Amino acid sequence: MTRRLALLLLAVAPLAAPAPAAPPAASFATGRLTIAGESFAATDILDARALPDINSKVGIMVTLTPAATKRLGEITESLIGKPMQIALDGKTLATELIRKPLTGGVIEIPGRWNLTDAEALARRISGRDPLPDDLGAE
Repeated sequence: MTRRLALLLLAVAPLAAPAPAAPPAASFATGRLTIAGESFAATDILDARALPDINSKVGIMVTLTPAATKRLGEITESLIGKPMQIALDGKTLATELIRKPLTGGVIEIPGRWNLTDAEALARRISGRDPLPDDLGAE
């Protein structure tokens, strides 16, 4: 009986072992993102990713935190009818005419890069890889 118990414990032991820890998320150096002259930190960014379009151009989609979304809405409310510049480390990424306040929490920077360059810029904006498309897959 002791032998049976020992075999049973050996069979169950791998199930009781703790799961290996998930690898840490990759972290990248961030640049200084400014929107309409206002700085937005990596902590203001929920996600940044390359966004290919149907014309084979690649832009960048930036999703902001709720607090940053509110701040951007307030900033853009005063810019209606005026251009808004988006820059990274002082280099202009885009200049867009503001037609209404941006309150949706997502900014799309129009495509003008190849996929590799857009992915690298997105990492510099957020400081990390983009979130998975399907959070249930992780």
